[in-house]
Amino acid sequence: MNTPPPRYDPVMQAVHWATLLLVAATFAAIWIADSGWVGSYVRPIVQIHRSLGLTICALTILRLGWRLRSRVPELPADVPKIQKMAARANEGLIYLLLIAQPLVGLAYTNAYGLRANLFLLAQLPPIIEKDRETAALLGDVHRLVGYILLAAIGLHAAAALFHHFIRRDAVLTAMLPARFCRSQR
Repeated sequence: MNTPPPRYDPVMQAVHWATLLLVAATFAAIWIADSGWVGSYVRPIVQIHRSLGLTICALTILRLGWRLRSRVPELPADVPKIQKMAARANEGLIYLLLIAQPLVGLAYTNAYGLRANLFLLAQLPPIIEKDRETAALLGDVHRLVGYILLAAIGLHAAAALFHHFIRRDAVLTAMLPARFCRSQR
């Protein structure tokens, strides 16, 4: 009897894909705001960017907590140990950046003298005082961390696609809902 390949539980799958959508929306919001296309709507769009980022931070913390109690599928046994270590290191980096990036952004906002509104509903208290020099530094760090995050996510996606299309193993399908997996039907 064939046993199905190991899979992430439905909560981990849902949070993974929700995080991806939120990250895409967060980057899209700031790129649209920076484009100049939105005119007087730039501030609300930046506030949405901030809200999405803080939502990602909270969701990532929830995800890490859930991960501690759930079963994480092992990578295939024939994957070299160095690749397994690289995969886990990149995954850890992504988690770290998904938490750090919104917090740096919040500090940047506060150092600039502004406060973040969570989805335009509630103003968050500042975590640091206004300081233009600190704001400039934090703005640079926020941009750099954003590019590093995109690179790490790109590497993660490329590895998943490599496993799916080249190695033809179950690494990618472990994170897909069962209805998207032919082997699960």
